[in-house]
Amino acid sequence: MSSTTTGEETAVVSDHDSVDVRGNSFGGPAQVSGTQYNYFATGPPVLPSPAQWIAVEQADPLAFGVHRPRQREGRAALQPYVERDADVSVRPLAARLGHSGGLLVLTGDSTAGKTRCAFEAMRAELAGCMVWAPSRDADLRVLADAPLPPADGWIVWLDDLEDYIRDTGLDPALVSRLGQRRIVMLATLRDEYVDRYQRRSASLSPSGQPHTVAAHLGARVLNMAEQIPLPRLWSREELRRAEQANEPGLAEALAHRGDYGIAEYLAAGPALLDEMNRACRVGGNPRGYSFVRAAIDLARAGLFEIPFAAVEELHTSYLRALPGTRPETAAEAFTWATRVHYGATGMINPVGTDSLVWKPFDYLIEHFSREELPIHRDTWAVVRTHAQSQWHLHIVGLLATAAGEEEVAEGIWRPLVDAGNADASFHLALLRARQGDLANCERLLHRAADLGHEEAPYGLGLLLLQQGRVRQCEYQWLRAAYEGNAQAAYSLGSLLHDQGRQAEAETWLRTAAEDGYGDALYTLGLMLAKRKQYREAELWLWEAARDRVEEAAELLDSVILLREAMSDVHELRQEAEEGDSDAAFALAERLLCLDEVKEAEVWWSRAARAGHPLAALRYGMRLTVTQNDHPAAEPWLRIAADTGNPDALYWLGVNLDRQRRVRESRQLITRAARAGHTAATQYLKQHPLPRT
Repeated sequence: MSSTTTGEETAVVSDHDSVDVRGNSFGGPAQVSGTQYNYFATGPPVLPSPAQWIAVEQADPLAFGVHRPRQREGRAALQPYVERDADVSVRPLAARLGHSGGLLVLTGDSTAGKTRCAFEAMRAELAGCMVWAPSRDADLRVLADAPLPPADGWIVWLDDLEDYIRDTGLDPALVSRLGQRRIVMLATLRDEYVDRYQRRSASLSPSGQPHTVAAHLGARVLNMAEQIPLPRLWSREELRRAEQANEPGLAEALAHRGDYGIAEYLAAGPALLDEMNRACRVGGNPRGYSFVRAAIDLARAGLFEIPFAAVEELHTSYLRALPGTRPETAAEAFTWATRVHYGATGMINPVGTDSLVWKPFDYLIEHFSREELPIHRDTWAVVRTHAQSQWHLHIVGLLATAAGEEEVAEGIWRPLVDAGNADASFHLALLRARQGDLANCERLLHRAADLGHEEAPYGLGLLLLQQGRVRQCEYQWLRAAYEGNAQAAYSLGSLLHDQGRQAEAETWLRTAAEDGYGDALYTLGLMLAKRKQYREAELWLWEAARDRVEEAAELLDSVILLREAMSDVHELRQEAEEGDSDAAFALAERLLCLDEVKEAEVWWSRAARAGHPLAALRYGMRLTVTQNDHPAAEPWLRIAADTGNPDALYWLGVNLDRQRRVRESRQLITRAARAGHTAATQYLKQHPLPRT
């Protein structure tokens, strides 16, 4: 028995007060909603058998990850579904993807109702399809060419998408391949992971330009997805629909939700958090509280499925901060932390059926992450002890970096670098860059690139470009582009364009655009538009706008107008050649929009000679302004001025002024000013007649 003294109080901590949880011996059989799996389990990839695909109509919402709500005697396991505002977007998208294939991701807080919303959309719009919910350790690459069971369509269910984004899971190439096979990927993702994946680093950016060096695999997958956010707090319309459902559980949630969302209250998240916080007091469950806090921090630090021994090892670090609370026995603490509360969930839940590993309720994890409460420093050593692979340790290092523990991350990555781990070499290089150690950064990036890290050559190219080593940068980007890095292909195309190597530049811009890289889609569209290849430009800009590339929608509108103008040109030219002066004038105006000035002048001239006054004005203006041929312009401007057109009066006046016929010029410009012509009024102010 040992004791730790803080101030005047003493917290008693037993060195041997441990719990055997293998048989789940305390508190009866543990319960957890849905099936959960080991993130880092090893073993050969298993092809899903036809029996693992089930009909959508037979899918069980609880088995598919829908949170079990608070239970009351006599109530159904699930409340009736209340239509969410997002359904008007989710369901049509699900139906469309049922025909075309693709990835749909619902994003939001832990208990916002994402899984239920996705599940109900699947049941409503994808009936007749077969669905497979793979285990967390499944090798999804087998789906690229695996035989599919007979069905109207196929769905891969990816609740908690972050568990599947990895080297043997979902990556951009697999998303594209499954889409080509018309497979729907229906996924949910918590906001904290959306933020993490979409965070951009400019630590190696040249000239302050924000390039993504460590482009996370998740960011690239999300870039290919249809994303729909689901708010945690319900709208007035959603609350009204919940009232109309006339269901006791929903009525209770409406009455007692306070500042929480309905789904959040039903899943018992706020109540569990409140009960946990009240436990760290005399007469409470301070050791149980410490178990839960330890489990939460272990999960936040990357131990996603936790041996209870790790919880026991770490929990004393929290218990020491609760002096005088007289902690309960470990058995009592285990029972309290793992029992099912409110008929919904435990604070710590078993993963699978054998209770060998555990996971905190995700609402609690998200609360501590959202509040940015620090991870206890002792956590990292425990996680390192229990991490199961180099890949796992690499992820722990990333999480330590995100938590501001760069020294911890370095201690994790350095042995991995020595062991030849490409990921650790790459991310330690980024850490060295942030520390200003560019020499070691370059060395580590070379090492990572030689070990096959797909982002390392691109990052190395950025560093070299920043140092003015353009030829070496080009080599690294060419290397990365040949290996399929779309960002490198785009940057290489931009570099070659700046060097005037247009044909090579276009080749790599097309490569990046065909890979779906947003900036390349926009740049290629712009390049084609400048060459007046409007139809092809329009296609690329549509994709760029769909990818939410800034300014793409605005340029797309302009290109559509130009393409329509080009289409009009063919019809107008035929009519103009048949002698229609109105068509000739309209043709000249369209050609001007298309920057075909010389041909526009030809048609203005032909229309003017046919007596078209506006064409005479345009032609006369061109002769006056661009050619300074004032005598030749005068008769055409007079034809237009004879109609009383203020523009024509003004321009004829300007023409005569340049011929030094001041009195007649002043009379015409004065007439234009009296007709409200702004430029004529300004001209008179700036050129007053000299006093006699």
